[in-house]
Amino acid sequence: MIKLAITTTLAAALMTTSALAATWSVTEQSASGIKYASGTWNISNEGDKVTGKADLQLDNGSVLTYKLDGSNAGGVYTVNLVGRDDGKKNCVWTGKAADGLGGKVFSGEAVCEGTKMTIRGGLQ
Repeated sequence: MIKLAITTTLAAALMTTSALAATWSVTEQSASGIKYASGTWNISNEGDKVTGKADLQLDNGSVLTYKLDGSNAGGVYTVNLVGRDDGKKNCVWTGKAADGLGGKVFSGEAVCEGTKMTIRGGLQ
């Protein structure tokens, strides 16, 4: 009986931990320079804190990586895109659920020093 209780508790803890991690399919679109990138965001949510890593490919074939650090408050994500390989600095993405897509797709604008881009991501 004790073994069953311990196993059940461990299984519940593992499911809760894995539910906090998610992989999103992501696209970035900019009006200038590299116009398009696509790939994934691997995100961890702990309460309202969001952290993770981005792995994308630019339209010229180059790889783009950066870290994610931000929050999710009331369904609105505010995420710093830290250490971008493409040299864009001080980028902050604000995204919310896209209308009519059941809260699984998030879209919004990222503002960086000297440029803006649209980022759209969906849970895989």
